[in-house]
Amino acid sequence: MSAAPVERVAEPPRLAAVRPRPPRWRAARVARWTAIGAFSLYLATGGGRIVGSDEVTMFEVARALLAGHVAVPEGATLQAGRAAHLPPEKRALAERAVTSVFNAAVTAVLLGVLVYTAIGFGAGAPAAVAAALLLGFATPVWVYAKSFMAEPLQALGLLLALGGAGRVLLGDRGAARIAGVGALIAISAKLSMLPLALCCLTPLLGAPFATWGWPVAGVALALLGHGAYDVARFGTPFETGYGAQATSAAYTTPLWVGVYGLLVSSGKGVLWYAPAVWLAPAGAQAMRHGARPYDTRPPDAGRGFSLARVTWAIALAWAVALVLYGRFQHWAGDGSYGPRYLVPLLPLAFVPVAFALDRMGDARRALAWLLGAAGFLVALGGVAIYFGAEMREVGDYPYTLPLDHPRFMEASHFDPRQAPPLVHWRMLARNAAEHVAGHAPRLGGTADSTSGPRDPRTGLDAVDQRRLLHALDFWWTYAAYEGLPAAPLAAVALIFTAWGVLALGRAWRRAVRLERGP
Repeated sequence: MSAAPVERVAEPPRLAAVRPRPPRWRAARVARWTAIGAFSLYLATGGGRIVGSDEVTMFEVARALLAGHVAVPEGATLQAGRAAHLPPEKRALAERAVTSVFNAAVTAVLLGVLVYTAIGFGAGAPAAVAAALLLGFATPVWVYAKSFMAEPLQALGLLLALGGAGRVLLGDRGAARIAGVGALIAISAKLSMLPLALCCLTPLLGAPFATWGWPVAGVALALLGHGAYDVARFGTPFETGYGAQATSAAYTTPLWVGVYGLLVSSGKGVLWYAPAVWLAPAGAQAMRHGARPYDTRPPDAGRGFSLARVTWAIALAWAVALVLYGRFQHWAGDGSYGPRYLVPLLPLAFVPVAFALDRMGDARRALAWLLGAAGFLVALGGVAIYFGAEMREVGDYPYTLPLDHPRFMEASHFDPRQAPPLVHWRMLARNAAEHVAGHAPRLGGTADSTSGPRDPRTGLDAVDQRRLLHALDFWWTYAAYEGLPAAPLAAVALIFTAWGVLALGRAWRRAVRLERGP
């Protein structure tokens, strides 16, 4: 009896264009070189100063905590200002200069985390690096990297919380630790980050209950830390030191005014200070598809569902922030540069920006270049001219109206002719021309009694304050204004700049190799 013929089943076509997810260590290398390059550029463009009221207060609190206590003497900033030109206070000013580098390091790490997070979610490595560079050098993040404010640390915590929670949903249960650390950092930096951190953790609602331990512990430890500090400082966990600002009495701004101001006003609108966020909606739509554009396989429905939850978490965090700060009496965060209260949320928006950059045709790529260039120019004005000098230039400081007045700083907030980015660039053009002509400011030498009292935060008299309206806001220019040789200082800044460019170039080359696969 003859054997029955064997029926052959056709093999499915090979999906040669499908690439495996890159190894974590390779993505980490790209992230590391991005952070190194950014840190070097931040060192070159740093201000080396801590003079804002919030900055000085945080500096004094940090010094107290390092000394093992929480007692910050009333008027501590005033004491520092009065003795700023005495030898001991010269050392204190040097301490401030070194401490001001802290946020440069934090922001550099933030950019590296953005690269790693975007690649882990499925964005192309070059697009992730491009998004990080846009965030770091075409938004107010660059300006806050020069400060000693809490925004960079808040931003890092929120991004870690979101990235960790999203990776848990994608199957990496160990990332729950990252989510917990992120929540701990964000909430510890500022208690008002609590609702935003919880928004970033919402992807965990679709994850196994066993992964919630680290995030819950992070939130709990942060709250316990705030409670312990408040008890040690004020004798009760229910007093934060913010007074009426921590109550409903501080939420008197009509919501539409605050939201308009934070989003599109000429003085504080995030859409003008960080133009690349216009790309985020397209990127959020792209994140809902689980496959890369070069994949020939059908979209990964599970991956698309997980990333859709991440985009909803980002949108929820932004919505909560707009409601929270839009109603706040001081919605503009004065005095500060740009939309201060939205700066911690910018990295969240730049995760979908990375996906938008990864899926662009020639027309959209040209638009991205245009938005990036516009953001860089806006940020450069804020980096080169200290926002406090801009406020003095236009007469916003010293304040002529009380903070709770409905017309407080109205022109700077809503009059396009007085928009801070334009004023910064007018001052930059004038001051740079004066430096080229050899008329850079010179500080000191005003010992006469008519110069008036010294500023409580800077230790400068009125004459030197007027001179610094013509300054450039870099540590090496300030040192030259004090009489140190300018050429060697500028050479150091150029070395930092060159090394930063080389490191970012290395990050880009590694990203391209990672994209091409092994």
